[in-house]
Amino acid sequence: MSDIIAKCGFDCRRCASYKENLRTKADRMKCSDGWHRHFAFRITAEKLVRCDGCLVSPDRNPVRYLKTGCRIRRCAEKNSIENCAYCSSYPCQDVKAHSAYIDREKIAARLGAPIPEVDYRTFIEPYEGLKHLDRIRRSLCPKDIVKADKVSIMPRIAEFPDNLRLAEKEASGLRAVHRLLAKVGSAKGISYVRQEVLTKTRLHILKILWAFGLKGSLEKKGRLHLGLDSETYLAQKINSDFAKLKGYFEVLKKHGAICKHVALKKEGWLTPKGGLRKDGWQFELYFSEKAGGPPALKALQKYVRLLEKKHGRNGFKYFARVDMRIFLAGE
Repeated sequence: MSDIIAKCGFDCRRCASYKENLRTKADRMKCSDGWHRHFAFRITAEKLVRCDGCLVSPDRNPVRYLKTGCRIRRCAEKNSIENCAYCSSYPCQDVKAHSAYIDREKIAARLGAPIPEVDYRTFIEPYEGLKHLDRIRRSLCPKDIVKADKVSIMPRIAEFPDNLRLAEKEASGLRAVHRLLAKVGSAKGISYVRQEVLTKTRLHILKILWAFGLKGSLEKKGRLHLGLDSETYLAQKINSDFAKLKGYFEVLKKHGAICKHVALKKEGWLTPKGGLRKDGWQFELYFSEKAGGPPALKALQKYVRLLEKKHGRNGFKYFARVDMRIFLAGE
């Protein structure tokens, strides 16, 4: 049988969960155990999906793992390309990240033993997307490459209200908060897939800042900062994957908001899969002068708490739009 190369480069035909490869109970156990051993995640045998593969048209209601669809697939479809190898932006950061964890040597190092060839062919090689796409790319002529569309993401932001009856220092802090929240997640000249990633990233970052403003405590030890203990943070039901959180913190840092993870003990605060445990750590949020410094940090806390007091859970909707009319007289 010929390969079925997905938009991202995965070889659907040779995937252990492809419909032709997942027929018996033994097939299911083999797939479940193989994925768990090599990628450290477990999907129980009975919950595995007999996937139709990437290339089946959505009109045929294909069976796949991602019910809402893969953003890389959507990006390729919007650019009308067979797969990402045909894209002028190949290899973009999202395609590279998609296959980043598929590395035979790294997996072998984690397991402490070489990967047998049969296991490599069954559980690793089918997902070496960049290798497959590179092979396709080398076979293409310049005329085969399609120029990728570029799009923008500009969040819907309310204008900063005029005539605030506040002291200049407090008003200046609010302007800095408005500027920060308006810039987070905005970008121009990006791909469709990056647009989706940044939209979700913005939402997660706003939830983190909301949690700091609502539940954080102003502390003057060292630089003025908002402190948030582990139990309080996790109670907000925000993303607790440490690797993803570090990515969100890097975005905030570019705008002058420094979110620092503080380990209260040397080990035991992280789960084997990289999630934060309920104790053994805390977060601290500082604002540099770029983000408005201490006045902006205080303004963030006051803004969030006023929204929550007046609107309850709906306050976050105003926060996401950076609607600061709550500070106008009579509001």
